[in-house]
Amino acid sequence: MVHFISIGQFINSIFHFSGHQNAGNAAAAASTVQAAATSSAIAASTSSSSITAALISSTSAALTSPTSDAASSTFISTAVASSSSSSSSSSTSTATVSNSTTQAVSGCEALIQALTFPDQQVSVVSCEDITAGTALTLPSGPSNCNGGSVQIDIRRITLNVVTSYASSNYVEVWLPTGQDAWNGRFMATDNKGLSGCPSYDDMIYTSSLGFSVVGDNGGHNNTEYLGMDAQQFLDNNELVIDWSYRARHAAVVAGKQVIKTNYGQAASYNYMIGCSNGGRQALQSAQMYPEDFDGIIAGSSASDFNHHIDWSGRMYVLTGADESDAKYLTYDDWVIVHNEVLNQCDEALDGVADGIIEDSTICDFNATTLTCVDGQTDNCLTYEQTSTVWNVFSQLYDQDGNLYYPRLSPGAELYASTNGVLHGVQGHVSDWVGRAVWNSSTWDPSTLSQTDYTQADDTDELHGTVSSFNSDLSAFHAAGKKLIMYHGLMDPAITAENSQRYYLNVARDMNLDHTGLDDFLRYFRISGMYHCTGGIGAWAFGQNGNAQNGTSNVVWDIVNWVEQGEAPDTMTGTKFVNDNPTQGVEFERHHCRFPYRTTYSGQGDSADPDNWSCILIDDWQECGVYNVPRLC
Repeated sequence: MVHFISIGQFINSIFHFSGHQNAGNAAAAASTVQAAATSSAIAASTSSSSITAALISSTSAALTSPTSDAASSTFISTAVASSSSSSSSSSTSTATVSNSTTQAVSGCEALIQALTFPDQQVSVVSCEDITAGTALTLPSGPSNCNGGSVQIDIRRITLNVVTSYASSNYVEVWLPTGQDAWNGRFMATDNKGLSGCPSYDDMIYTSSLGFSVVGDNGGHNNTEYLGMDAQQFLDNNELVIDWSYRARHAAVVAGKQVIKTNYGQAASYNYMIGCSNGGRQALQSAQMYPEDFDGIIAGSSASDFNHHIDWSGRMYVLTGADESDAKYLTYDDWVIVHNEVLNQCDEALDGVADGIIEDSTICDFNATTLTCVDGQTDNCLTYEQTSTVWNVFSQLYDQDGNLYYPRLSPGAELYASTNGVLHGVQGHVSDWVGRAVWNSSTWDPSTLSQTDYTQADDTDELHGTVSSFNSDLSAFHAAGKKLIMYHGLMDPAITAENSQRYYLNVARDMNLDHTGLDDFLRYFRISGMYHCTGGIGAWAFGQNGNAQNGTSNVVWDIVNWVEQGEAPDTMTGTKFVNDNPTQGVEFERHHCRFPYRTTYSGQGDSADPDNWSCILIDDWQECGVYNVPRLC
């Protein structure tokens, strides 16, 4: 049975914490957190230790009455900065991390009694010891999320962390408990899309590798099962700021404190892994909190977030809703387009006719060849449909011709027509532009226009600088931190060209060439990979649990780079037969770091990765008007 503190006890604690003049706000925060804690409690425990929830309070910070949304957003971020900095270890050490798992406390009850959270307002909701193979019991808050079964013995602590006068964050910390199970490292995970779910799949995966792991709900819960929705953003900017960055940082600070208390020592190294929106969150962590992590893995990043949403929503306007619209393309029509893209840009560019465009950024696709001529009716498109294809492969600009967002990567169009931006209205567009940007539940995505683009830009700072596109990583670099980026070149949801654009921006704004960037930032372009995972290419390189059986593992790549100074020059991807490791390897590919291009030698089996090499792209920094791709 799980017990709770009373609301009165909590209010008294915050009243003492915040001062008499702020008692009203403290009471409001207490009510918010108590409700969240109650709704987030684990109803059933799978372990023998069911623990009383406890309040851990701090007296060294103050809840102040905000004068604006922007002012209120500073509450947790300023309060926790010093604790984050002090607990991050140096990435320059090459000492071997001890994997001895010595519990400094004897069990859940002792851990709760020992926990303190300097400069944070935290309540411990529950603690339980779970054995390997146990299916997760999801609390009522994140119950609309996808759980799974843990792969090792862990101690699972759930927290409620106050993030503002009107918001709080549900946090889970997982601690390996078996003999020598903890590898001495910490791993933070992400939120996918706009969802209010801890990334349980990544938590299961990385904890199985020996990491202590933290996950959180981004400050809000899903309203539907497995949804990527953010309906709660409506008229609640504090939740928007939480999801943008604040919940992540607060969870990291609290998680590090739990680790230190449980094991009697801080983690030797701190890491983060994220993909999609999680890739955006990972980049934002490097930009805003360079001391939080020694190494970061940012995959398929949704950075330049507002313009990504603009671009995604624009696709629906460009393609139409259904076949009643003359410009609409069916799936069979997109097959015609895809075949012509491959005809122009597969073997013709990379020398191998395998359905994989090795470097789609140099595909200057000519859609004119698709148009029916001289009475032709088969295997071609109407003039209106061809215009749609031209538009889909065009960049998004503002009214003055400045680049907002790159084009869809050629080769991604077919999968995008069923599982990406060419597949009708994108729910995250409606939720973000409607509820976050306009505070409207009735906004119509078919009306998306420059007015919406401008409003999103104008509210970026209000929303916690959700754009996450700051290309000045000087502080991150100076602190000796390391960042691995990757992106699938057949991504149907977020064009890979935007990650290359970010790399170019960092080079420009930090005045570094690729050798200078190699010291702390490496970006890998994964041919034939879809969004974060899957695809027809060699896509498995340890970036998630589904990809852990390949030759390479990006998790250990970032660890070796941080701790041993061994930076990866290539990322070896594996393609299993039918994507099933038990059926054997179909082929592998050594994916080169940008600005090198993975290039076939022209001889030997193209399935052999050793018949490919990395060739430096001479004009890799050229990105302006008339360049393919247009990235600046």
